Amino acid sequence: MKKLILPLLVSLTTLTVFGQTAPGDPRFAGMDVYADSVLKQFHIAGFAVAVVEDDKVIYAKGFGYRDMEKKLPVTAGTVFPINSCTKAFTDALCGILANEGKLGFDQPVHDYIPWFRFYNDYTTEHATIRDLMAHRTGLPRHDQVSDFFDNAQPRDSLIYRIRYLQPFAELRQKYQYNNLMYTVLGVVAEKITGRSYEQNIQERLLRPLEMTNTSLSAAGLMASPDHSLGYFYDEQKGKILAGDYGLEPNPNCPAGGICSSVTDMSKWLITWLNGGKYKGEQVIPDWYVKEAIRPQTPIDNYNYGLGWYLSAFRGGHFKVEHSGTGRTSNSSVCFYPAANGYSSPHKVGIVVLSNEFGDYATSLIRDYISDKLMNAGRTDLPGKVGDWADWFEGYKAYYASMHKPHSGGDGSPGKPAPLSHPVNAYTGKYYNAGYGTIEIYLKGDQLLARFNKVDLTLKHFNYDVFDADPGGKLRFNAGNDGNIATITMPLEEMVNDIVFERKN
Repeated sequence: MKKLILPLLVSLTTLTVFGQTAPGDPRFAGMDVYADSVLKQFHIAGFAVAVVEDDKVIYAKGFGYRDMEKKLPVTAGTVFPINSCTKAFTDALCGILANEGKLGFDQPVHDYIPWFRFYNDYTTEHATIRDLMAHRTGLPRHDQVSDFFDNAQPRDSLIYRIRYLQPFAELRQKYQYNNLMYTVLGVVAEKITGRSYEQNIQERLLRPLEMTNTSLSAAGLMASPDHSLGYFYDEQKGKILAGDYGLEPNPNCPAGGICSSVTDMSKWLITWLNGGKYKGEQVIPDWYVKEAIRPQTPIDNYNYGLGWYLSAFRGGHFKVEHSGTGRTSNSSVCFYPAANGYSSPHKVGIVVLSNEFGDYATSLIRDYISDKLMNAGRTDLPGKVGDWADWFEGYKAYYASMHKPHSGGDGSPGKPAPLSHPVNAYTGKYYNAGYGTIEIYLKGDQLLARFNKVDLTLKHFNYDVFDADPGGKLRFNAGNDGNIATITMPLEEMVNDIVFERKN
């Protein structure tokens, strides 16, 4: 397999490589060709990479375009959303507040926000700050609560809805990733300090770390002279198209709202690799650095710490990482903390930021570089160090499986049955306390929908079921009197369909 694949990779012409020239480190030999092959075969507009070793940046470079129409190149200073890699910043803020005696990780959340509630009383009374940080509250993602949220409302309004969201597991029973819990942590910090989450991150982390090209909003990203646009690959058109980064302001910012460059993120990595110190100053408490990369919640064959995933990389190296996916961007941040007594020969950190949905490119580049740096000179491992051709093919197969053309095998009826009621019988407002309001209205004889402030495209599927984009299947249900009474939608796969009751 390797003999067939490697010539293909080497033969790809490197036409879209920009940025700082890599130093003469033999471990980065072939990086330009490999990166360009990733851009082409995964249909990525552009990405940037930076690598730190101990307390120095040893590689920083951009590949592809930050603006395809204008042919503007990605550089090491190009700003992208870092998405869920924001979580480590939110947890670090909690660590700073704990170090000041203002926050207790093992104190119930309602000690800081007395009105805050979960679906059941036990979780409300016992869920701690640490439980939220470690994704073990039992609440599944329920992401579409914030996706369809009226972002003009304050964060308090968003997290108030959590009391109506059905859990999937008991408190501390299992790992359940949840973005809303990080919004709660941001609100806790706001209540403690009397300052906004954005102000806290700027003052406590970004300024001390000299991350001057980092912001906490898509608007801030767009204000940077070296910002990247967002892109997505349209399967039907076979083209990379420009998209947007989302709504502003971002009520869920503590879970995924930071935007940065690999140059700035290098400073973040250097701080973690050096026990929370940056240029000799203790920015993040040293005890918190150790606590954050200690296993808190088991997940199959790896663990979650506080804002970081913990696992072993090829060759037995302790890896600390997090990734982040937005609608038109992706990020990956990882480091290998040799100072903690593990097998890594050096303290190494890697950040990859991309302007397109999907973690294929960022994960592949991250692991390719990890192998070259962490396993250089080793002969005791299967395969040749740095020979990631097979891995490349594995990622390609996974990518292809996630981007299969629509085959019609979705259960669509050969001839859809008609609606059970006249079309105007479906109009009205339907409400769920956790998710908000869906308004169904007519334009001519076409049913349309608005979910809070997001317009849904409705396409009749069968009987009283519609395909709703975004959101999935939308079903109208009749009550005992035969009239349309509710809408159900599968907005969270881990729990029952969400029910919206008709209000008029």
